[in-house]
Amino acid sequence: MFKTLGLSQFIVIIAIAVALILSWDFSRRILETVQLVQQVQAADRELAQAEAVNAKLRELKQDVTNDEWVEKTARARLHYSKDGETLFIPAATPVAPAAPAPVVVTSPPQRTFWQDILEALFGPPQ
Repeated sequence: MFKTLGLSQFIVIIAIAVALILSWDFSRRILETVQLVQQVQAADRELAQAEAVNAKLRELKQDVTNDEWVEKTARARLHYSKDGETLFIPAATPVAPAAPAPVVVTSPPQRTFWQDILEALFGPPQ
């Protein structure tokens, strides 16, 4: 009933088992490497964003210590004026009316082939 395995068949079975184990381990390591690369790329993007914010803050810090910037900001945002100057504040422009919401026309749900067959055999659902 059972045939005895020859030495060559036994070696082939062992080789296939070893190959399967190694390929599974290799694929697991590839997956881990891909995940690590994605994490590094995400960290690089976050670092670039943080460096951009840092550069803007450095510029702002230099501007804030400059008297010209402080005077310009006080005039523009706080509506300050020097002695003897007449302050002119333009009227706020009216806000444009909001666009009406788009009308969405929904089509009736499409019937599948199976619904048509079932309805033909058993009648419409009640």
